[in-house]
Amino acid sequence: MAKRLGEKLIEAGLVSAEAVEQALSHQKITSHRLGDCLVELGLIQEGPLLRFLAAEFKTRFVSAEKLAQAKISADVLEKVPVRMAEKQDFLPIAFDAERRILSIVMAEPQNEALVKEIAIVTDMTEVFAYVGVRSAIQAAIKKHYYGDPTAFASMQSGASMQQDARKLAGAYEGGESRIERTGISSSGSGKTSSRVNPTQLREALGAVRGQVGENDFVETLNILVGLLEMPRKEFRGHSAQIARQSQLIARRIGLQPREVSHTSVAAYLHDLGKKPDKHFTLPLLAASPEARAEAKRYARAPIKLFETVHLPGGVNAVLAQLYEAYDGSGVPHGAKGEDISAGARIIAAVDAFFELTRNPFNLHGRVMTKAEAIASMREQAGTLFDPVVVDTLDVLQSGDILKQRVEQDGRQVFVADPDEAVRTDLMDSLAKDGLVVQSVIKLDGLIDAVLANEADTLVVGLGYGVGDIVALVQFVRARPESAALPVLLLGDPTDPASRERLVQAGVTGFIPLPLVPDEAAQTIRTAYLDRLEHGGLGHVVRGSFDELASLELAKVLGAARKSGRLTVRNGPQEGYLQFERGCIIFALFADKKGESAIQPLLTLPQADFSFDPEALLTDNPNVEKDFDIVARQLAG
Repeated sequence: MAKRLGEKLIEAGLVSAEAVEQALSHQKITSHRLGDCLVELGLIQEGPLLRFLAAEFKTRFVSAEKLAQAKISADVLEKVPVRMAEKQDFLPIAFDAERRILSIVMAEPQNEALVKEIAIVTDMTEVFAYVGVRSAIQAAIKKHYYGDPTAFASMQSGASMQQDARKLAGAYEGGESRIERTGISSSGSGKTSSRVNPTQLREALGAVRGQVGENDFVETLNILVGLLEMPRKEFRGHSAQIARQSQLIARRIGLQPREVSHTSVAAYLHDLGKKPDKHFTLPLLAASPEARAEAKRYARAPIKLFETVHLPGGVNAVLAQLYEAYDGSGVPHGAKGEDISAGARIIAAVDAFFELTRNPFNLHGRVMTKAEAIASMREQAGTLFDPVVVDTLDVLQSGDILKQRVEQDGRQVFVADPDEAVRTDLMDSLAKDGLVVQSVIKLDGLIDAVLANEADTLVVGLGYGVGDIVALVQFVRARPESAALPVLLLGDPTDPASRERLVQAGVTGFIPLPLVPDEAAQTIRTAYLDRLEHGGLGHVVRGSFDELASLELAKVLGAARKSGRLTVRNGPQEGYLQFERGCIIFALFADKKGESAIQPLLTLPQADFSFDPEALLTDNPNVEKDFDIVARQLAG
């Protein structure tokens, strides 16, 4: 069994043959399972191993982090004798009393005889087994059965070191921070405050700037600016939405990772340092000389406010040009077209769109529909707005891309090629096949996607040069999280030596040129599906009810029989739905639980949401209701 698992891990590119031999030697001493030995020796990270095992055993996995944070009730623990749990390396984590289903995490979920024995001992009709590593399960037993608060200390220490190392890994660190969402105390008491003034924000950012990774800094901005906007009901969550939409547009039009990051930071800061009763947009400045003169005075307010934070120059460049119009008629300097930074062009358009669709006191005197707002902005494309940005905003606001991302559990294909026509043709063909595609211009964009764990298949043009492509593939294969990622090359070198270098580096396959888009798309789709069949996990999808209405979201989750967790947040209001195969099994919103929480959570007029297809329920189920039924109720 151990040898067979080792061979599979080698074939999947997760470990080397030497690593397996080392782990087998360790196994003779400890008698631990091969996978545990690989993790204990640091030859593979827990995440990639569990993804692989979950795919092998056709189940899902529970990481050490989730076991450490889980809240398991005494009623669940009492279902299993602790001595049995210790001996057989498993832990009960949830119990459905009505259906008499016990959920457990175990080191050997494929052991059907043991699963049946557990069902008999606990008097269950069914036992559902997730997979976890032995060391994490043993630590969880100590914590949850014996109340040992230090049970996970050594594992958490190691995880912390890995996170610190990752932050220093390179200039293109990606991903979303999971930092603890704490508030800022204005009194110094340590209690969370619901209000933050700009001075506090500047001091807080000054404290973290240069001490955390770029994405931690962006996440900190998200939290602090959100607190600052809390008292302004009409602008609650405004900057976070501008930042998210601007980031999506920046990526879609092919900006480099650093430019995307600078755009996101500038979007969070764009309204700070200005009068709270003023909201300057390009259409307002074009219509009002008074607003134009005032905006010119306030144009550099965010830059001055954050001088001591030492923001990157690219962020300041974006902030300085937010009121420059595409035709040169803006302020403060009358910059025109491509002379205006891409980030500024993006934020200006997104901000104007939200002004039209959110603020009843806009120039038109009413809240517009999305279609009306886009139509209005198209009339001003080429004068106030960048036409490419308006087109991209239209595509994103249709909700189709977000809907596809939810349907695909956040999975994406990334295409990089120097030739824009090749990228466009290939993206169109892949989109017809139902895949979500991101296009990047340079290889840096692929590195960013890999570091952020957002990519499921990479497609790379030969035009970048064999040397750079070899370096990219070696980088991908060297990381356990991405070692099994399909990497397909657009083009096939005529030089046998170059081709051999690419094969040895780990290129998955070659797509012939000249490109036949539909045939290439089929090749890419095959590699993408193979990735899914061999343990490729889904990714968290973030959006808002503005982009994808709650009714449409409920329809998608029900029709696709999705599993996972939907978290919804609107300022201080927050709740979540846990669901399995399209059926809601847990609901919580404010002070409501069970079925009474579902309707209020999904009928918030404005809210941000995140869908995590890999999240597990550690509480007792408190409801059983199909999303299909919920969607019909929302529609009715």
